[in-house]
This record gives sequence, C-alpha cells and structure tokens, in this order.
Amino acid sequence: MLRYQDIVLQSTNMTAGPISGHPLCAFTVDVEDWYQSSVDFDAPITERVVRNTERILAILDRRNVKGTFFVQGRVAETFPKLLQRLVVEGHEIQSHGYSHRPVNKMDRKELKVEMELARKTVEDACGVQVTAYRAPDFTIDRENIWALEVLIETGFKVDSSIFPMRTHRYGISGYPTVPHQVQLPSGASILEVPVAIWSSGKIRLPVAGGGYFRLIPGFILERFFASMMTRQPVIIYCHPYEFNPHDGDEYYRMNVSKAFLFTQGLGRTFYGKKIDSLFRRLPFGRFDQVLETWRIK
Repeated sequence: MLRYQDIVLQSTNMTAGPISGHPLCAFTVDVEDWYQSSVDFDAPITERVVRNTERILAILDRRNVKGTFFVQGRVAETFPKLLQRLVVEGHEIQSHGYSHRPVNKMDRKELKVEMELARKTVEDACGVQVTAYRAPDFTIDRENIWALEVLIETGFKVDSSIFPMRTHRYGISGYPTVPHQVQLPSGASILEVPVAIWSSGKIRLPVAGGGYFRLIPGFILERFFASMMTRQPVIIYCHPYEFNPHDGDEYYRMNVSKAFLFTQGLGRTFYGKKIDSLFRRLPFGRFDQVLETWRIK
C-alpha cells in the first residue's frame, strides 16, 4: 500500500512567469445536488442542480468568462443535456467522482469502480475526454494517498483533491500550495493542482471556497487573489447550490438539522454578486487555460 512518505513532490517550472493577457485565476464548480451530496448519498438527483447551475451560467455569460465544471457522475447520468450545454458554451468539463461518497471511506476496489464510473458517465453524457479529478470534500489525505495510484490507473492525469493545510475535516498540514508533480515509486506521476490557500510565513488561510469564501468580504478576497496571482495560479471552487439562498424544499429540510442548514446557508445571499464582482476585476478563465497560462503540464 502506497504511503505518504513514499511519494516525491516535484516542483513545476513557473520561473518563466505567466503568459501575458491570459487568465490567471481559475473558476471551477463542483457540480452536485446539495441534499444528495451532503445528507443522503442515495437520494435522487433533482432538477435543482440544473436550475442552480443556470444561475452560474448567467453570470459567466454576462462577464464573458468560461469556467471548469467538475461534474458528479450521477448528475451526468440524470441530466446529460446540462453537460452538453456546458460544452456548447465553451466551458471545460472534468470529474467530481460518481456518488459523492468520501474517497477516504473506500477501499482500493471500491475506489476503482467509483473512478471508472465517474469518467464513463461524464464522457458518455457529453462526449469529451475527462482527464482531471476533484474528490468530494477533498478526501485524499495522508492516510489514503494511495488513491492517486487508482486515479492514474483509471486514466486521470491531473488531480485537484489535496487541500494544502489541515482543517478539522480534511487536508494535509504543510502540503505545497502550488501545482506540482507527485512522483510514485512505480515511476508514474500525476499533476496535483491545489485550490487557493493564501499564505504569509507560517500562516495559511483557506480562501478558495466554502465557508471562508462565503463569509470573507469580496474586496478582501480580491486583495488575496491579486497578491497570489503574481506568483502562482489561483484556483477557486464553488457549488451550484451556493448561488441559491433558498435551495431545498420543506420535505428535505425535515431531514436536516437547523444548525446544519444554518452553517450551509451562511453567505449565500450575496454569493452571486461577490463572484460577479471578482469576474469584473480579476482575469478569470477555465482550469486548463490557467494551467496553460503558467506553462504547467
């Protein structure tokens, strides 16, 4: 079994700097249905995921920005036309797993089936090749770093699953915050591209998405990203339901605690306006375009 101490982290060459005029910040969306991904993995995928994704597309279209959608396989199965629309409109599509079950709760056999389904369902839905992956809730960590071997075995070339600081839920303390190659003992490697973590000395602050992103004022996020994008790609992430402060109905709410609903709803009211403002002020684009900007392969 691959252990964390067995891998080698190799820096990518960013000394040449970014290509002028190209996007420096990647806008990425983990496409999932909130209740199914957060409460009941076996619940049906609902029309809400389509309606909420359309809210994002309206902002992207208004600002002429293209994004990358890491799509859950069950969403792709249920709403293939959504993925086809994303392709037609020029957005990038990659994988967010199949069932949204945490990677660190699976054994190797289960994960291989999950990854094969994740790729097949998305590729079948929209006809594009899937090469990049982001795990549900960043659930690749020190204890299951072997998951990277399974990603390589199932055809993935890029991963964006390792959170480069330790939180109470996920992450690896002291992990590199910039893109790098992870070299395995077998000689195989995969490009790891972490989401944005602002750092100063020993201080690290998760600013790429989630509750921090929702609660930090937009002008402060803009300063964080502007300072970071001079030296590395800035990868931010969001979810369709964060653009809808009233997501869900009473049937689903009966099965969720008020405390959980409260934390999940924090910062949603002005989320769309915050994203719109960042699009107006900073150079955003697709995940693959930003890696190209920095000559990262």
